[in-house]
Amino acid sequence: LGYRDINYVGKGAYGFAFSAITPVGGNHVFKFSRITLPEHVQDRLEEEAFMLEQITHPLVPAHLGYFKIGKQRILAMECAKGLDLEQYSLKMGPLPPLQVISIASQMVEILNYLKSQDRIIIHGDIKPSNIVINPDSGEIGLIDWGSSVYAQVDSKGQFYHNNIMELMSADLQHSNARLGDVYFIGQEQLSGALSSTRFDEQGLAGTLYALASGQS
Repeated sequence: LGYRDINYVGKGAYGFAFSAITPVGGNHVFKFSRITLPEHVQDRLEEEAFMLEQITHPLVPAHLGYFKIGKQRILAMECAKGLDLEQYSLKMGPLPPLQVISIASQMVEILNYLKSQDRIIIHGDIKPSNIVINPDSGEIGLIDWGSSVYAQVDSKGQFYHNNIMELMSADLQHSNARLGDVYFIGQEQLSGALSSTRFDEQGLAGTLYALASGQS
């Protein structure tokens, strides 16, 4: 298809990713599902694509398309520039306070954006390895939306809905949350509480503490 400089990015429990330069010079990431997994597990990549498609923010690499070729599912998205904060932290050690504050400020901007949507979106897995930083500009990018869901309750613990019909049809007895990295999620998410903005706030708190103390 004309792509060049194809590089292996990494792998997870559900798939693996490659980056490549487009024919016109852009940088894209392609996330592949593992075809050995059950169909309903592979479908999570399509769910991730759907959630990412709802988000338009300069600090979130954009959704570019979802494809199914035979048994292979592929999610294409923009590539965040730089290193993920886990690798960056291992290289740099504890980050200086001003840099931690800069990262926090940018992350708060993203979380406020997610809370301002018609349906609040929860990332669900905020941790150093899911935040990419451009060392030259200091700009970050929040990646890996595989655990993202719509919020079931708001920041005050009240059932969240756009209208009464949506509230009546919602399943408010069971959490829709997915388990993020157990080292960074809070007790509510760990114990299966209804999904809320607290999940991402707690993930961010753990992330900032790890970066400031060099414990990524």
